[in-house]
Amino acid sequence: MLRLVFALILICQAVYGLGADPFSFKGSSGSSIGVYISEIRTGRVVAEHNASRALIPASVQKCVTAATVQLMLDEGSPFTTRAEIFGDISDGTVNGNLYIVGAGDPTLGSRHFKERDSFKFSIVEWLKNLGIDSISGDIIMDGGRYPAIGISPYWLLEDTAWEYGAGLYGINYGDNSFNMTLRPGEDADAGNVEVVNMLVPGQKTDVKAMRGEGSGLLTIYGTLASQSYTSRYSVPIPESVLYDDLVSLFADKGIGLGGNPVMDSSGSKTEFGYDSPVRDEILKVMMHKSNNLFAEGMLRAIVGNSGENTFDKAIALEKDLWTAKGLDLSSVRWLDGSGLAPVNRMSPRLLASVLEFMAKSSMSRRYVDLFPLVGKEGTVARLLAKTRLAGKLALKSGSMSGVLCYAGYKLDGNGKPTHTVVIMVNGATCGSSEIRGAIGRYLLSVF
Repeated sequence: MLRLVFALILICQAVYGLGADPFSFKGSSGSSIGVYISEIRTGRVVAEHNASRALIPASVQKCVTAATVQLMLDEGSPFTTRAEIFGDISDGTVNGNLYIVGAGDPTLGSRHFKERDSFKFSIVEWLKNLGIDSISGDIIMDGGRYPAIGISPYWLLEDTAWEYGAGLYGINYGDNSFNMTLRPGEDADAGNVEVVNMLVPGQKTDVKAMRGEGSGLLTIYGTLASQSYTSRYSVPIPESVLYDDLVSLFADKGIGLGGNPVMDSSGSKTEFGYDSPVRDEILKVMMHKSNNLFAEGMLRAIVGNSGENTFDKAIALEKDLWTAKGLDLSSVRWLDGSGLAPVNRMSPRLLASVLEFMAKSSMSRRYVDLFPLVGKEGTVARLLAKTRLAGKLALKSGSMSGVLCYAGYKLDGNGKPTHTVVIMVNGATCGSSEIRGAIGRYLLSVF
């Protein structure tokens, strides 16, 4: 009898694939694969595998961040950076300082919103409209009212030199990063960062970068198969870049600057507020570009500018929100908003629960619209490109060394979500393109 039962179990596994991985790739036997696909209207589970296993989510963590922010923040501009003048204005001269008061806006001066009026040019226009052509003091950067988080202690040091590892501060500027092209053996000038270029020619391109938090020394090393290498790197003190840009612009526009802070100034305060893009505009860039800085800034924004505006408080509020929605978070580990922390953990089923909740909520259309379409947009432009599913799935991707994940929705002909889709691969040893191909073929078999 026991042999018969065992034989029946083996037959069921062969028929339904209960014991086998749903897809394979080179080295997949040593990887952890999690899948949860369900029909939103009925709750019917279409496919599941290791659905309750806590896995590294990488950037699909942003799906939770986006949902949390939409539920907890108004749809308007979440950040207002202020410029303030204290001092009398006489004959076009401010007898005092210009203060830039940060609000933690991660989008200030961002290249991702080129259609917006630049913050620095808005400051010049404001001063000109006040009839000001000279400031006797200096430009004072005040980011302390919105304390800096900097680089997360849960991120890897090897990530923090690159743009995707840029820290979050009271004053952020220009995506807290800069673009630089390097050639082996050439010196590089990066303004606020001292660059040590140790690149050498090689058979393949394998470039690494190191910069400690707060350090102005950036070391680039490794091998380069081409003549040059271009990438973006983080800056240690973004407000210093903004200061230099304002000083340079003031000189170009004929606004004098004393350059030394005025310690005592009399007169009234005059101020100007610069609003960030609205909530969903920021979230859409965050989801399409997988922008870590925007994710960290938007998640902390749920705390507001209070005495408790720490990142730990933001995570606690996020967990309280989803616990109140009925989700069991006992097996999750959320330590940032971007998913860059490799110690984050979440199961496919839990993430699908967030997706299902949002699809059934009044925020459904706004939330789903944040996701890029596979085969067409953002970081999923190569997934399922030129297949019948191109444009029929809206998915967020997440990747880091050994990790590739996708989460989002299957859409109907009207762009409405019909299924939640979560696929998570951890511990892979092959290239991401091979895993992506396997996942694409699997999705074609399911849908």
